Amino acid sequence: MNKSSEQSWFCNKAHRKIYGVCAGLAACYEQPIWIMRVLAIALLLVFPVAAIVAYLAAAFLLPDRYQL
Repeated sequence: MNKSSEQSWFCNKAHRKIYGVCAGLAACYEQPIWIMRVLAIALLLVFPVAAIVAYLAAAFLLPDRYQL
């Protein structure tokens, strides 16, 4: 994986459904967006409070990018 500044975590506002957290993580790890969304839903079902807190923290703390 490339270690440039492009590989840091961010919210991808161009491909968002809610806040763009899953789309940003998918871009960072070079994975399809649907995989990150499935993982987020699985975490939500197993650890609902922790998943919601982590998602909201990421949504408000990570920088925004409009990456296509």
